[in-house]
Amino acid sequence: MAFKNPFKSFSYLALSNLVTIPVTALTTVLLARYLEPVHLGIFLAGEAFVEMFSFFFTMGFKNSVLKLASEESDFKLGLRKALGAAIILRLIIVVPIAVLIFLSAKYFNQDPIIIKVITAFIVVEICRSFTNIFGIIRKALEQFKLVAGINIVDKLLKLLVIFIAFNHLGGLEEYLYAIAIVALLKFMISLVSTFNLCRPKFAYKAIMPMLKESFLYGIHDYLEEAQNKIDKLMLNYILGPSAVAFYSIPSKLNRLIRALPTSIKQIFLPQFYRSINNAKEIKKVLTKLIKLLLLVALPLATGIYFFAEPLLSFLFDAKYKPAIELAPNFAFIALIWFANLPANLWLAAKTKHKERNFIQVLSIASNIGLNFWMIPRFGIIGAIWATIIAGLVKLLCSILICCFGSRK
Repeated sequence: MAFKNPFKSFSYLALSNLVTIPVTALTTVLLARYLEPVHLGIFLAGEAFVEMFSFFFTMGFKNSVLKLASEESDFKLGLRKALGAAIILRLIIVVPIAVLIFLSAKYFNQDPIIIKVITAFIVVEICRSFTNIFGIIRKALEQFKLVAGINIVDKLLKLLVIFIAFNHLGGLEEYLYAIAIVALLKFMISLVSTFNLCRPKFAYKAIMPMLKESFLYGIHDYLEEAQNKIDKLMLNYILGPSAVAFYSIPSKLNRLIRALPTSIKQIFLPQFYRSINNAKEIKKVLTKLIKLLLLVALPLATGIYFFAEPLLSFLFDAKYKPAIELAPNFAFIALIWFANLPANLWLAAKTKHKERNFIQVLSIASNIGLNFWMIPRFGIIGAIWATIIAGLVKLLCSILICCFGSRK
């Protein structure tokens, strides 16, 4: 199966991001408008409670599915076996975890509304855990137009149910039923579209190897996600919640910044797994990746540096001016994310679990240490530059390990 034009694939995902990111932001705004603060707090608290168990719903499957598929000479046959093993593992893991979450919610929370919120999000997470697997298969088969279409439909449906639930049905409880139904609908669309492309082959011998790889990949994903939250936690600890509020305004750029490298990663990750042991093929894939990174990263970083501050000044009140002035610094974070991508994909495809986790732990440790030293001296800007330096530490270590590993 030949590698299709990555620029065309990226255009589909970029178009999807242009739709889904504003719709997601609008969804949050509408929820805040329709719900009283107490009910919005209950909604967000219930969502956060379920997200505490997110490791079990994700657990590194995006890499382990591709790893298992790449071990077959026929990649599509490998995808069929990986899909079958992933579905079985999901059922084994998700069902008891869902029961545990529900029982924990009943034990720790007496408010029936919170229980209903948590129950709705359990349904959402179960559906999402399967749709994520189906999405991995579609991306591996380079069906990015279909991927983008499903994402856009999902976000628009979520926006639509807010208007229907709050304007015609009653309120929060009706909205909870609606988001569960939307999750089930996306699950069905995703299942049918994926099975039309790649029917699962249930190879039971593949289950234990996939479980092991999923767990090891999942540890790195968990550490990576934890690092994204360090700055806010450290700012709250050292300077208090007001510093977190000021930091959060320019850090909203992170969502937009990360969407683009994530899209590029989705395009190239399957190709790295398929080509990692073929020097000629992996060189071609790397060349295409670097070209696309240069095409996207430099204009994005330039745009953030020169235009983020005036854009945020237009959107927010003058009282947030000290925070808005921090925005150009996030251009450097964007460049580091893009620069890290080739090494990150290479290490993942080579299943360098120890090395990846070592790099991530070192980056987290340096981030925490730098925050303790820089925030008291430089304030909020110190937290930003602590993240930048920690990112450079990660980049340098990744490059050194890749160079050393490629010579073996």
